[in-house]
Amino acid sequence: MLRFFYLFIVSSWLCSCPLFSQVAERYVRAGILLQGRDITDVARLGIETDHGLYLPGTLLVADLSESELTQVQQAGFSVKIWIDDLQKDYEARLKESQPRSTPCPVSPKPYATPSHYTYGSMGGYHTLEEMMDVLDAMRARFPHLISARQPLTPAAAHTWEGRRIWYVRLSDNPDTDEPEPEVLYTALHHAREPNSASQMLYFMWYLLENYTADPLVRYIVDHAELYFIPCLNPDGYAFNQATNPIGGGMWRKNRRDNGNGTFGVDLNRNYGHLWGLDNTGSSPTPSAQNYRGPAPFSEPELQALRDFMLEREFAFVQNYHTHGNLLIFPWGYSNLIADPAFAEYGRLFTRENRYKAGTPSQTVGYAVNGVSDDWMHAATGAYAFTPEVGTTGFWPMPSEIEALNRQNVWTNMATALSALSYGEAKDDSPHFLSSLQPSIDIEFTRYGLLEDAFTVSLTPLTPQVKAIYPPQQTLSPALFAKTRLTFQLLLESTTLPGEEVVLLLQVSNSRYTHTDTLRKTYGGIVRTVFSHSASTLAGWSGSWSPTDKRFCSEPAAFTDSPDGNYASNVETRLVSNTLSLPSHAVNPRLRFCARWQIEPYFDYVQVRALGNGTTLPLCGRYTKIGIGRQPKGEPIFDSEQDAWVQESMDLSALIGQTFRLEFLLKSDDKLELDGFYMDDIAVEYEDLITVAAPEPLPAQPLSLWAMPNPAEEQTRVFWEASTEATETVYLTAQDALGRLVGRWPVGASASGGLTLSTAHWPAGTYLLRLQNPQGTSLPWRLIVLHP
Repeated sequence: MLRFFYLFIVSSWLCSCPLFSQVAERYVRAGILLQGRDITDVARLGIETDHGLYLPGTLLVADLSESELTQVQQAGFSVKIWIDDLQKDYEARLKESQPRSTPCPVSPKPYATPSHYTYGSMGGYHTLEEMMDVLDAMRARFPHLISARQPLTPAAAHTWEGRRIWYVRLSDNPDTDEPEPEVLYTALHHAREPNSASQMLYFMWYLLENYTADPLVRYIVDHAELYFIPCLNPDGYAFNQATNPIGGGMWRKNRRDNGNGTFGVDLNRNYGHLWGLDNTGSSPTPSAQNYRGPAPFSEPELQALRDFMLEREFAFVQNYHTHGNLLIFPWGYSNLIADPAFAEYGRLFTRENRYKAGTPSQTVGYAVNGVSDDWMHAATGAYAFTPEVGTTGFWPMPSEIEALNRQNVWTNMATALSALSYGEAKDDSPHFLSSLQPSIDIEFTRYGLLEDAFTVSLTPLTPQVKAIYPPQQTLSPALFAKTRLTFQLLLESTTLPGEEVVLLLQVSNSRYTHTDTLRKTYGGIVRTVFSHSASTLAGWSGSWSPTDKRFCSEPAAFTDSPDGNYASNVETRLVSNTLSLPSHAVNPRLRFCARWQIEPYFDYVQVRALGNGTTLPLCGRYTKIGIGRQPKGEPIFDSEQDAWVQESMDLSALIGQTFRLEFLLKSDDKLELDGFYMDDIAVEYEDLITVAAPEPLPAQPLSLWAMPNPAEEQTRVFWEASTEATETVYLTAQDALGRLVGRWPVGASASGGLTLSTAHWPAGTYLLRLQNPQGTSLPWRLIVLHP
């Protein structure tokens, strides 16, 4: 049955023409049981299938209008209704007045919420007027960093209903079009995806407020031009604003009058590259949600955007959508990747939010055509991506908005950095230093499109470090090339076990220096409290059991349902024996390997610590926040993770306590799936107190060392003596057979250094010694390599 709405009068800015001539349908959230059929069988019906959960051959969760639900059922699909009135469900959730914090971090970096960021009046989301007010407020407060809003083209209107589409430029000279790399961010191709715009406004405020204090933000703003289009589909957004003023409107398309009683074209099927290639990746039916329009670029919104892009040279584009926790890139029309660089950038951009990156075929399960990223890459060469933000529907609750905004700060930052000169140095060495002459291995990767030379340096920040060789290294790598750099440290002989060694890691290009702090511990070790291979139930109780059908490492893994799908309306668990963490434990973690397939919104698995009459749900890298009939606001696992992942959970709250670990699965009566698998379980912590020190260098009248070691072309030899010599000191080198390779006079001072050329020495092991009348130093073992 169709629902009718009383429409309110909107301002002349919102609409300069009659607005609504089509009522909004009721929407449901439904589980379409595929029973061996493919997602393309649903897509051919003209059903929009690029959002929601997809389990190949098993299930597709989709938000359907009443007419679409009828289509699906008439096509022979069995359907289970999960939410029978999606707008009412959204409205109820959007009435929550105050955002609340969640128990799990949403990003490895705690990005501070900008002080000027505000929530809108439409269920926490901004109306069109409020959105424009925000852009105007940005300009008023930061006129030196952001332009006044401007129309995409000089045309009087960019939409069927007479609205303009606005953009702003954020840069150090925002009113001047400078010859700097350009990056574009768009939102609201689809009118029912407001979080695509809220995350954009959040990021813009973040840049503006942190320009002075954050060198990385300043580097981006000073050397790039960032363009933002917060609403590409104002007509459709205004329709939702009028029908559902507190949020929850489900209109997707623009508001073209198709002339047959239907309205709207899917803007993300109307781009010109291979438009209308088939009727699966887009629909020729005007009533369909993914209707591609009568011709490529038939829609004024995309004509304006097309002309705007062709006048510029965008290196990267992020076309924001919701939802799915995905980062999609070309090609949309086939299962081929347009350029291997997309996969590299996909890994970089999703490092913090862990979205699944890939082509539409790899992410949503089928090919699409006439989409933004395909045309933008084919026509302009830009690396264009489509992030799908979140997993809880098109209108997440107010309590979720901040976390979703924050999830994408790094994606947006990394996109801008990739248009510049940018590379990253990753510490690839152990946390614990096991000797007084440790090596620090750094892996450097270039991500920026601009070619440049980089200098990587390591500087001691604590007195335990006596010397670092070399102190810096310079390289000019190819794009995505990984270069391994080794820095040799010499620690003072007085360094005690458990002492922290702090180093400053710096990466410099021609315009910017990025700094990071490396914290190492001398003499510490990792202790294991509990380790289990999941091959037997020894150490556990409960109804879960081992299975040899799937495992992360041989021979088995634990699962809730070894013989198939889990049962309906059950609560099953696996509980460990009592464990304890000492009061001196540092960074305690629960680690395990896992994969899962669990009905979203209703069923879940939760990992909990039980002790002293309390239950503590544990956060992990892959947990989500419970919604629907799950424990609200608590960390859980649901949906599908079809490849094994290494999960890690912080146990710091349990230091000095005894506890048991519980893995709990709870299901309802709607849909039963394969369940949860885990393997290689361990509880560990860092011990900095009860360990013995690594063997120090013996006391001696003369000491020496060489860096780098191993050496290739050359090495630098350093020495120290207790007093100055009265006669010349000699440095000698012998090969593994005891043959003298060289003897060099090095003076009589108490300390010094000498560079040896090893380019012509045969690869092998050599012993270096210092000799003077006071005695002979212990030998230093030098390894020479010629890779």
